[in-house]
Formats: sequence, C-alpha cells, structure tokens
Amino acid sequence: MIKVCISGFTSSGKTTVAELVSEKLGIAHIHKSYKEYVKSELEVAKFTDNASDEFVKAFDDEIRKQAASAGSCVLSTWLAPWFVEDATLRIWLHADIKTRSSRWAKAYNIGISDAKNLVSEKDQSEIRSIKRIYGIDLNDRSIFDMVINTEKIGPQECAEIICLAAKASER
Repeated sequence: MIKVCISGFTSSGKTTVAELVSEKLGIAHIHKSYKEYVKSELEVAKFTDNASDEFVKAFDDEIRKQAASAGSCVLSTWLAPWFVEDATLRIWLHADIKTRSSRWAKAYNIGISDAKNLVSEKDQSEIRSIKRIYGIDLNDRSIFDMVINTEKIGPQECAEIICLAAKASER
C-alpha cells in the first residue's frame, strides 16, 4: 500500500502535483479544501480566520477518515503529513512568495501586488489556525521525507520524483 502526503504553502503546487502522482500510480487522490465553502479562492483566508475550532477539527477528521478507508492514495492537504500515521512518504513542496504570488496573479487575473498580499494573508491565516488548534508549526519540516522546490522543478518532474520515491518506500 502507498500513501503519499503532499503539503506546502498556498500555490506551491500541491493539488497539481498530487493529481499527476495519483494518475501515474493509478491510485486515488484525496483533496479537501476550504475552497468548497467560499465563493472565491480569494476569500479563503477570511474564512479560515473565522472558522470555529470545532468546524476545523470536523473538516480534518473527514480527511483522516477518507485516508483511512482509501487504501493506496495521494493526499494533498495542508495537514495530511501530520494526520496520516501510516504515510509511505511525506512531501513538502516549496516555492518562494514571489513565485507563488505570480501563480495566483495568473490564475485569478489579479495584479502581482494584490496576489502577494492575498497569498501571504492566506498562509499566515493557516499558520495561525493550525498552531492554535493543533500546536503544529507549519514552518517545521522535520517530519518530511522530501522537500521539493517547485520553482526549479516542474509539476511533471515533481510527480516523477515522488512516484519513484513512493515505490522505493512502499511498505
């Protein structure tokens, strides 16, 4: 069984890379996001700041349940690396704020300055919420098996690297 957990800050490439890994390995992709609860991705930080601890815990419990019942899967959520105890591989995708802001500006057709503010706001909101509720420091990469810089390595190549590592680590 293979369980790959992919995390990273806003617009680091989590979903894109996870979809490719899922496809290449022929396993399920589990992705749950607060985007489901807002009209626009641009409102997620505000939603995160205002979500009750009970809502957040129930949301995260649903991800845990999906991971437990899925068998082999790829998870692309902020907290899966901490929550999936039987993970085969824990991956952090890194990209600097300039790169991630540029991705948002393009995706949402907004100015780079606005994108940078929104990406920073979303990251900080998640960092605060996760630290407050779970005591997890998202800046601590010690639990990760691999950190991949998505500024330098494209999605296809990231997926190939992750697939190779997952197969080599399979339990």
